[in-house]
Amino acid sequence: MARPLSFERDHVVEAATRTFLRHGLHATSAEDLCQATGLGRSSLYNSFGSKDALFAECLGAYLTRTRERGEAILGDTARPVRDRIATLLRLIASEEAERVSAGEPRGCLAVNTVAELADDAEHVESMRRVDEDTAARLHLLADVLRVGQAAGEITDQVSAEGLAAFVNASIAGLRITSQGGTASDRLEDIVATTLRALDP
Repeated sequence: MARPLSFERDHVVEAATRTFLRHGLHATSAEDLCQATGLGRSSLYNSFGSKDALFAECLGAYLTRTRERGEAILGDTARPVRDRIATLLRLIASEEAERVSAGEPRGCLAVNTVAELADDAEHVESMRRVDEDTAARLHLLADVLRVGQAAGEITDQVSAEGLAAFVNASIAGLRITSQGGTASDRLEDIVATTLRALDP
């Protein structure tokens, strides 16, 4: 029995996402995508329309997946806020360290998209999606940090919005730093320093 098309599509999107992470949008060729996904060029374009359309689907799936994971961790109200932030940061650091060891593509597709396409007039829609996703993440972080401030476990010397921007920048820093093959203990130093900055 043939596997459902949705399963095949998810597999293709995941393989293409790894390719875009490794090379970026512009440097990824149709041949790269064919090799990564196992699809012929005609099948690839019949299914997705174009390289840009495939990238947009990969980006959307990536943003949804990572946002939902963050929401699950940060929304765990049974745990102190600082523990939730620590769990999220350490998960990202661990993932990046594992990718370095395995030779897998590193970093964040959203961060990479901003670095590559911020001034690209042909990819305004991709930038809009990243901007909306970032705004949603910052809003969630600020709400959670505000709860921590009210409980006295997070510093109130900086606004919740300011702390949210700081934590988000630390997450981006973990992703970018890992791309240079930074050792896992250095990633943990970034996590520890971020958490100390949140202490009251």
